[in-house]
Amino acid sequence: MPGTTHPVALLYRLLGRKVLRLLLKRSGGDLEAAETVLQDTFIAAYKSFHTFHSKSTYFTWICSIALNKLTDYYRQQVNEKSKFFVPAMEQFNQFLDPRLTPEEKLITDEFRAEVNNCLDLLPSEYRRLLHLKYYQELSVREICLRLNLSPRQLEGRLYRARRQLAAVIARRSPHLKNK
Repeated sequence: MPGTTHPVALLYRLLGRKVLRLLLKRSGGDLEAAETVLQDTFIAAYKSFHTFHSKSTYFTWICSIALNKLTDYYRQQVNEKSKFFVPAMEQFNQFLDPRLTPEEKLITDEFRAEVNNCLDLLPSEYRRLLHLKYYQELSVREICLRLNLSPRQLEGRLYRARRQLAAVIARRSPHLKNK
C-alpha cells in the first residue's frame, strides 16, 4: 500500500534516540560505535519483525537486539583491533627470561616501566581487569566470578580497557605501538 510506513520505521522514529542513549551509555560514550550498532539494530529488527510476538514491549525487544548487536560489534572490534595489545603482552612475558644480558634487562625494565606508567593512567577498574587477565592470567570464568560479571560484561569492559590503554600508549609512548 503506497504511503504506509513499515512498523520498524515508526519504531525508529519513536525509540531511536532512547536506544542511541542506551548504546552510548553502554559503549562508554563512543558515538561512532553507538551509531553503527543503532543502524545494525534496526536492520535486524526489520528483518526479524515477523518474529515479534508481543511478549515484551517494543522498546524491550529493540533494546535486547541492540545489546546483542553491541556485543557483536565489540567482538568484531576485539578481533580486528586488539592484535597490538595481546602480542605485546605475550612478548612482554617473554622478556622475563633469566638469560637476558644486562643491556637487555635494562631495556626490558624501561619497557616495563613505560607500560606500567601507561597503565597507571587508566581508571582503576580497567587497570584491575588488565592485571587479572594479562598479569595473573586468570580465565574469563575466574575473572567473572571474582568481579561478579557476566562473560558479556567482561568482554565489553576488557575491550574498552584495551582500547583505552592503546590510546594512552599512542599518546604517551608512540614508539611502543609497534613493538
